[in-house]
Amino acid sequence: MQRGLIAALFFLFLIRGFSQDPHFSQFYANPLYLNPALAGTAECSRIMFNYRNQWPSLSSGFKTYAFSADSYISALSGGIGVAVFSDDAAGMINTLRLGGIYAFHLKLNEFSTLNMGLEGAYFQRKLNWDDLVFSDMINYADGTVLQGISAEQVPDRLTVSAADFSLGFLYAYHEKFYLGLAGHHLTEPAIGYYNSTDESLYRKYTAHAGAIFTLIDGDYKTGRGKLILNPNVLYQQQQNAQQLNLGVNMELMPLVAGVWYRYNFKNPDGIIFLLGLKQKRFKFGYSYDLTMSELAGESGGAHELSLTLFLNCDKRNKPGAIKCPEF
Repeated sequence: MQRGLIAALFFLFLIRGFSQDPHFSQFYANPLYLNPALAGTAECSRIMFNYRNQWPSLSSGFKTYAFSADSYISALSGGIGVAVFSDDAAGMINTLRLGGIYAFHLKLNEFSTLNMGLEGAYFQRKLNWDDLVFSDMINYADGTVLQGISAEQVPDRLTVSAADFSLGFLYAYHEKFYLGLAGHHLTEPAIGYYNSTDESLYRKYTAHAGAIFTLIDGDYKTGRGKLILNPNVLYQQQQNAQQLNLGVNMELMPLVAGVWYRYNFKNPDGIIFLLGLKQKRFKFGYSYDLTMSELAGESGGAHELSLTLFLNCDKRNKPGAIKCPEF
């Protein structure tokens, strides 16, 4: 009962307060969600699936799903992509986002590439009002809930939708160093449930950078035995919320392992452990978030899965593909 009440109060705050985007620990395994400029940067066409289960120890946690696909199109001098995102906040708030992306790839010189990506999307958020529990619905003598009895004002609408736009840039040098900048929800569309409020989908700023160092070349044809070190940093800000991710992945083909530290500028948030398998036609990743905040003993951390399928690798003829990280 106590956990359910905490969750309900949290969702009530989310409804009345500002909205924040869910995050993925394997952010590079969901590149189109991270930065639209990453569309078409791989050597092959890609189909990507992502799943995140946050706070599984609570009776109703957060489950986030993503599907995306992208490819480089020579005739367009860039990459195109589609991205579908769905978030289930304990069955009380359901979010759906459908987006289309085009990223122009400009080869600056023999060693440098600059991408600019633009995304247009449809955003929808639905509130399951009948599932919410408010304080005046609780009998504090025995803890029972009086269903349907509350003085809380019913929203003017239970489903809100809006057009949403994002813009991103990506610079890569010598296929070893890269820097990306992105802005999501550029127009800050209104998504309030009440006519009397002007709640917006606040703009999100993202900066990410990293490098790829090949320590051992390995087998030329299969890539087995190749040793790669891939340090990265990610910074995101949305309204008053800030997040910093620092970490490194190590690839000893075909295995991948990584460790990350996430900090939200108010307190340590978590340590992320990653294990993955990388093959020519697919890659798979599993990560676990070890919670370090005050929720450490209650939340159960977070589990995340990613799967990428590579297509048309043998037919692809894209000069200067950017070797960005994949987990």
